[in-house]
Amino acid sequence: MPLEGVRALVLTHAWLGTFCTELLGLNGAEVIQVETRRRLDSWRGGWIAQVPPGLVDEATAEHGWNTSFLYNAVNLNKRCITLDLQTPEGMDIFKRLVPFADVVAENFSPRVMGNLGIDYEALTQIRPDLVMISLSAYGGSGPWRNTLGIGGTVEPTSGQSSLLGYRDSQPLNSGQMLPDPVGGYYGYGAIVTALLHRVRTGEGQYIDLSMQEANNTFIGDAQLEYEITGNVRGRLGNRHLTFAPHGIYPALPDGSDRGDGGDVAHGRWIALAAESDEQWASLCSVAGRPDWRDDPRFASNAARKQHEDALDEAVAGWTAGQDRDELAARLSAAGLPAAPVFDGDEVAADGVFLERGVIEDVTHPEVGTRLQVGVPYHYSRTPARVTRPSPLVGEHSAEVLDEFLGIGAKEYQQLVEKGVTGTEPPDEL
Repeated sequence: MPLEGVRALVLTHAWLGTFCTELLGLNGAEVIQVETRRRLDSWRGGWIAQVPPGLVDEATAEHGWNTSFLYNAVNLNKRCITLDLQTPEGMDIFKRLVPFADVVAENFSPRVMGNLGIDYEALTQIRPDLVMISLSAYGGSGPWRNTLGIGGTVEPTSGQSSLLGYRDSQPLNSGQMLPDPVGGYYGYGAIVTALLHRVRTGEGQYIDLSMQEANNTFIGDAQLEYEITGNVRGRLGNRHLTFAPHGIYPALPDGSDRGDGGDVAHGRWIALAAESDEQWASLCSVAGRPDWRDDPRFASNAARKQHEDALDEAVAGWTAGQDRDELAARLSAAGLPAAPVFDGDEVAADGVFLERGVIEDVTHPEVGTRLQVGVPYHYSRTPARVTRPSPLVGEHSAEVLDEFLGIGAKEYQQLVEKGVTGTEPPDEL
């Protein structure tokens, strides 16, 4: 695999950091996730977490903290150990593991690693060529360095929310915490670049990643427009700055498209656009509406943009009576950008994703065999693939501590009794 031979010791949690380091694992790096029993990764749901309703009949699903779909979606190909870094023994073990690591990653707020005494300066005393990344909401310097943030707060502060929504509406968030995976990809790219730099120079590197800055790149054209012209771009809904029509239009609801009396499960939608007068003519032909083509309001793209409300009303009135998938196929065959809008279940069942291995079955010791998002890219020379499910709490503590530090069963049990490591809730809970 591309990163085989690279080892990462990671103190990541939630989505931003865990997804960044999962990408390392999916590309072949050995990733050792360090968690603490005092405060589990929030995406595990804590020690009070219940087994999700969809898994209550799964005989192996015993613990809510091991069956969280959030945690298990972004920690593939990792081993997990627990260490209490607030104890001398836990901190000593962590520092003894650092020489074996090429990469250390964390996504605490900027002050935490320094307070623990394991910031980049301290860790390079242990491993001088270390590559370390800190992933935070607003970076390790500047006036917002100590401001806490998550994807939902970074969307507005990065400017994304100001562009998301409909005309004359308030700004909206995406509802998907988009900044976390975006920041994760940027962090992964920075780590790989730093590793390449180390191969060439022998030097390690510290990476200070701001999730806000990573997500500024999504609105670079709007930022540049403001810098050059002073214009603050408004919200467009699903429309395009230049082309019309361009949007998401209703189709026949699922279950009612053949008049067979089936119950309507949910609405269906289709995305379509016409990016030239030729494509507009093709759309009119597919719709069987020569009157649209002859309508002076729609005679050119400029005219269509000027009368976009009337245009969208006409197109939506036509698509609402069409089968979504059949219409998408007809429009695509006619050379128009068009695609069905899938819901989550449809994405998981999509033949292209399944055939390419983007979505694959992963067998987890408690969850069982379930579909997971794997690797959405293929390399010509080296595979990237899912090799193990997301880990249970502390699943590999004994294994890792013995493998790297020679901590045998007796010493490990003493550490468990002291609360330094383990797989169960701490006694005080």
